[in-house]
Amino acid sequence: MPVDDRRRALSPSAPRGRLFAVELARWRRGPEPPVLLDVRPAGERAVARISGDLWIPSSELASRLPELPQGRPIVVYCHFGGQAAMAAELLRSRGWSSVSVLDGGIDEYSRVVDPTVPRYPEPTAGGLVLQQFPNVATGCLAYLLWDPDRREAAIVDPGRDVGRYRAAIREQGLTLRAILETHTHADHLAGHARLHEVTSAPIYLGRRSPAQYPHERLAEGESVRVGGSEIVVAETPGHTRDHLTLRSGGSVFCGDTLLPGACGRTDLGDGDPELLWESLTQKLLTLPDATEVYPAHYGPRHGLPAPERYCTTIGFERRTNEALLQPDRAAFLRYMTEGWPPKPDDFDRIVAENLAR
Repeated sequence: MPVDDRRRALSPSAPRGRLFAVELARWRRGPEPPVLLDVRPAGERAVARISGDLWIPSSELASRLPELPQGRPIVVYCHFGGQAAMAAELLRSRGWSSVSVLDGGIDEYSRVVDPTVPRYPEPTAGGLVLQQFPNVATGCLAYLLWDPDRREAAIVDPGRDVGRYRAAIREQGLTLRAILETHTHADHLAGHARLHEVTSAPIYLGRRSPAQYPHERLAEGESVRVGGSEIVVAETPGHTRDHLTLRSGGSVFCGDTLLPGACGRTDLGDGDPELLWESLTQKLLTLPDATEVYPAHYGPRHGLPAPERYCTTIGFERRTNEALLQPDRAAFLRYMTEGWPPKPDDFDRIVAENLAR
């Protein structure tokens, strides 16, 4: 994913030896990978880490230099990169000649290399840790959000295979407080029923949902509390009539209302391009450009021109999204109703099963 302007501004470059996350990923897959050194404090590392690394907090680095190998390149990382840059300067001053800093830190690594690495809260992120769960087979994304202090969690748009979510919940010692569906899914079987069965967490749906199983209904402006934070609801019908967008701090979880490079189809089921236009122009596109957008899908699937990005921003989509670049409302309505592939064969079956349980 191209790094947006906001992220670049938040990622101070090392004075020398800056290394982008995608470059690190390629290097680590090669025959002579570098030593990856985490210099964050213990509290930050407890939330997220990059597998296969070496951990020496920056406060201890000067006294523990003998633990570092002399003959291999070292890549230092922290949250955004600033702390790592200072640690790299220390290493260079003590004789290590091949030292790089991971640009953007573990936060950027999570965005562009491995979205399953949790991202802990920023000042604008609502105070919740975020962990993405991509499904390579379907191009779907689920999200686990949790309060790092109170250890309470919510999950957004879980798929039917709930093993990964349950493992993360156990690993972090969390209590699941809410299961949130942004809309009735038609391209994959949802996992809300199984998660409710094993955790007793309530299921939350939009107030227009025709679901037949027990659930809590959410309407515009209502919220769901997770620990000390609130996830606020906006009704954004269009892709489906029961569609919700969920906001936590400076982030939105918008299901299929807004996707990287496109919008969810409105020519299937109870979709309505007029409603989608209103949801986009009156709600999502009124948000600041820096608002981070977490969709329910990624990759060029479902007939959408969606690039391989796990998240994006309102500003980036405003400038580049094919649907949003239509010159006016009439052109947008034509774009959303013409030229799409036929309805998938299993569309009705999946919708019916997701509504039944």
